[in-house]
Amino acid sequence: MDLKRFFCNEKITGDYVTLDGDEFYHAVKVTRHKIGYKFIACDNGEYDYYCTITDISKNSLTAKIDKIEKNNVENDFSVNLYIGNNKDLDTVVQKATELGVSSITPFISEHCNVKDVNYDRLNKIVLESSKQCGRSKLIAINKIVSFSDAIISTENYKNFLFYEFEKQNRVEKKDLSGYKKINLFIGPEGGFSQHEIQLAKDKKIKICTLGKCIMRVSTAVVSACVLVNDKMVEIESENSNF
Repeated sequence: MDLKRFFCNEKITGDYVTLDGDEFYHAVKVTRHKIGYKFIACDNGEYDYYCTITDISKNSLTAKIDKIEKNNVENDFSVNLYIGNNKDLDTVVQKATELGVSSITPFISEHCNVKDVNYDRLNKIVLESSKQCGRSKLIAINKIVSFSDAIISTENYKNFLFYEFEKQNRVEKKDLSGYKKINLFIGPEGGFSQHEIQLAKDKKIKICTLGKCIMRVSTAVVSACVLVNDKMVEIESENSNF
């Protein structure tokens, strides 16, 4: 049986870990963990802590660390998603978490038809998805910003904007060697305006295609993340052979 994964509220130090709050409730009340049961603890870092429960009290449990291993799911590079706010944000966050994204920043643009963000719900989705796919880090859901502010905040990094009317420039043809941080911009359901595309071009952001079809936002997120991840993994594999 696969070991369950739980996230601690504080950094793990010493030989024991403690679960409290919602994670304690989930471990004891939902998955029925008892003394002697094993699980994997994470503290939002690079490592998995394999533990055995030694004590359960009313509001917390204590477990002894049996071994520590570096998590093999997290990437050595970071992909940050800037997404036009939309009604499918729940699905976007779930899929982006499963695809190794490091952070998500919703933005408001000219064609956005959704203004609010439910951060509590999105953070719960991040937690559940991270457990499911074996991640050791919880991705950050950043505060919503304007599209122009999002563009300005990423000026010094490698940036790609995916535009439904761009049919030629493909990610797999771009040189990403030497970069450890990639930012992806995907528009809302209404797409980007011509003014926004020009603003992105003025800031030297690469405008790319995801293919001939116009995609739903959640589909575009999956496609963009897969393309960039594959390209980055290919580069790292080539570098490791030297």
